[in-house]
Amino acid sequence: MKKAALFLVLLLFLTSCPDSRKYRTGYFQEEVVNFSNVNSEYDDYNMDAPFIYNHTLFHFSSNRNSLGGNFDIVGAKMFIDWSKTEGTLSIGTDFDVDWFDFLLPLFDSANTSCNEMGPYTLGYPEGNNYYIWKGFLLYASDCGGDFDIRFIACERSDSSTPGVTKIKSSREINFFNTEADELYPSFYGSGYYNANDYGGNDPGLIERILFCSDRNGSFDIFEIVLPDSIDMNRILDAEFEIEPGSMSFSPLALNSDGDDKCPYANGKLLVFSSNRAGGYGGFDLYYSLFSDGSWTEPVNFGEKINSSYDEYRPVTLYHPEFANSLLIFSSNRPGGKGGFDLYHAGIAQMIW
Repeated sequence: MKKAALFLVLLLFLTSCPDSRKYRTGYFQEEVVNFSNVNSEYDDYNMDAPFIYNHTLFHFSSNRNSLGGNFDIVGAKMFIDWSKTEGTLSIGTDFDVDWFDFLLPLFDSANTSCNEMGPYTLGYPEGNNYYIWKGFLLYASDCGGDFDIRFIACERSDSSTPGVTKIKSSREINFFNTEADELYPSFYGSGYYNANDYGGNDPGLIERILFCSDRNGSFDIFEIVLPDSIDMNRILDAEFEIEPGSMSFSPLALNSDGDDKCPYANGKLLVFSSNRAGGYGGFDLYYSLFSDGSWTEPVNFGEKINSSYDEYRPVTLYHPEFANSLLIFSSNRPGGKGGFDLYHAGIAQMIW
């Protein structure tokens, strides 16, 4: 693995023999816990936790490399271990694997002297050929004076030893960007979810793309409804172009008079940050469910999750052998290592 960047590998090990499984269902604790082994004295937030390459990569934006200056995409290796014999959950960062060494050029290619924020990644096999995987890193960069959404494509072939990785140059996604700020893309579709079940499941169709922008003055969450003919294998193909007028493009009805940012869709669950009236102070975390073709009225996660400070960029993780889901977010609340820190907590199972 090239040493220029670290990223977080989230692996869910369910490691006990079938005849000793006293605790068959895992459970993420509801208490908010600081990722103390991951955080720094600088700002650590904007994390990603997608299903990619049959495992889950966790990485985030931080200004630690610049000692408080510009933000890069960084991370550290992490594991989550649920013991079916003891009924205990461990989350740490001392797991040493090099399975994803070939992906480092993907992240190295994104970082510049500007700010790189809001990473979002996905990967899938080329057709039914699991020897060839394609992956994409989406993120926002302000090198042009405002934040624009960009992506880098990666192709990995394991048909030979060692496998070959091809990294394509970073490029803008023109149908997102305006002269305002556009950040935090997230995909939604029937049967499309971010999970960690080692199943290699068909990711399903991407039907909508969500992101946030301040093109109307304050930050709102926008939604692009894609044509039925566009599936995941074409969304970010290097030669793919969106036909003008071929898709609808609109702010969500759940937006407020405040700033609504950082959408993250997983199954039928959408989580986001907002400083709308009625919260606990600063930015709070909210959720909405997809029902009957639209997103429901947002619900505040409550004082168990939110504080009088800022809670930012939530993401969720799902595993079929856990009774609840894992919420990961960042906050500048007291008690951390400094600035924004990463936190995690269990939330009710709402993804399905």
